[in-house]
Order: sequence, then structure tokens, then C-alpha cells
Amino acid sequence: MGELGNQLRNEGSPPRNAFRVDEILAQLSEEDKADLLAAIQDAAISTAAITRVLRRNGHALSENAIRNYRRIHYGFR
Repeated sequence: MGELGNQLRNEGSPPRNAFRVDEILAQLSEEDKADLLAAIQDAAISTAAITRVLRRNGHALSENAIRNYRRIHYGFR
């Protein structure tokens, strides 16, 4: 097996609890963190809106990152 094959085999999977949203939350002030968590828990605020605001503030993420976080942490469907 070549070097690339060795790297692929040894890479493994990311930790299950590695959520992009958690990475972003760790970078925010306490006030902004509370605001983001409130928005994530508020079904009236769309996933797309949260994603757009975070991107506009320099955080790279997909709508799926928010959608998965909502589903796993708050039972959204």
C-alpha cells in the first residue's frame, strides 16, 4: 500500500461530538453564545437565517451543521 493508502487507513473518524456549532460557540462572548443558543432552540428562527447571520459574522458552516445540532441536541425534526 502506498503512502496515501496508509494515511487514509490511519486517519480514522472525527470524534462523534465534534460539532461545528460547538466550535463556534467556544469562540463567542457569553452574550453572543446565549443569543445563538436561544436562536437554535427557537423553531420560529429558520436554519437558513441562523446560517446566514453566522456566515456574515465570519463563521464558515453549512445549514446542515445547524440542522444536525438542532436535531441531536433539541429534538428538532
